[in-house]
Amino acid sequence: MTAEGRARVQQNDLLLHEAVIKNEPEAVREALKRPTDVNCRNNYGRAPIHWAASRGNVEIIKLLMSAHCDIEAVDKTRDYSKLVFPQFGMRPLLMAAWHGHLAAVQTLVKAGACLAATNKKHNDILQCACARGSKDVVAYALSLGANVQGCDAAGDAPLALAARAGHAGVVELLLDSGADVDATNKIGRTALHVACEGGHSSTAALLVSKGASRDARDHSGRAPLHQAAVHRHTELVRVLLDTGCNVNATDNNGVTSLQMACAQGCRGIVEHLLAYGADVHLQNNVGSSALHAACAADANDIVELLLAHGADPALTDQVTRTIKSLRQTDIATKQVDSLFI
Repeated sequence: MTAEGRARVQQNDLLLHEAVIKNEPEAVREALKRPTDVNCRNNYGRAPIHWAASRGNVEIIKLLMSAHCDIEAVDKTRDYSKLVFPQFGMRPLLMAAWHGHLAAVQTLVKAGACLAATNKKHNDILQCACARGSKDVVAYALSLGANVQGCDAAGDAPLALAARAGHAGVVELLLDSGADVDATNKIGRTALHVACEGGHSSTAALLVSKGASRDARDHSGRAPLHQAAVHRHTELVRVLLDTGCNVNATDNNGVTSLQMACAQGCRGIVEHLLAYGADVHLQNNVGSSALHAACAADANDIVELLLAHGADPALTDQVTRTIKSLRQTDIATKQVDSLFI
């Protein structure tokens, strides 16, 4: 082919990509009538079939398949100006599932797309749908025999992926389909842990109602309550406390949720924890208490609250710092000084 011919084909390839991206079937038909590579890739390593699947346009998907596109095309890493685009490893079927396009998923499956295919993170069709909350695609994948306990590269099962994003409807469907409510990922976190990371109160409550362990510990010893507190999810903390979780649970460093909340100056969480009986006297592995944490964070309103609940200002940590030595402002100084008079 001459240079002029190659240039013409490249221009036609661009027109094909543009037509698919714009969701214009007639323009796609016209583009396919010209000399073009139906599997041409853009800078992200994506072919027209990827874009059609991500948009859920079944008509365009069928047009491309009629032109013998590769329905197993995988997007690729590409070095561009010394920057490397991430290699997602997405195939058209995975993209359709990720974007929640059931009809597109069904069309690709009927055409013989590989159901066992996974992306770079080892997410299969079910996991892609769960992560994005596509309940109808999840139900379809399960009907095809997708593994409800399959794990991705991080060890997350479909249940954890749905819980992390707060897709309560998908979570319930997975549990009704036999998902292990307390399955753990590679760092020991359950679906309840990851739901708490994202602050998804309704999902967390659903998981507990379905039997999830309220006090499960990850590899760092953190319970779901720790995750809710450290991520500053005030309402979720109350929801967990209402379920009867251990308010004084400590992680591997001896840190309580109360200490975490104090360190971050989260008065609302501190109030909930104290109302449910959090122990203000507990010290972590280096001897720091909730009062130490509040003073170090310059959280004077929390200092007042802890003192009102009987916190001992004379406690010292392992480097013999008292609360008085950690005072940060004039207000805190006056509060603490009055206790030593």
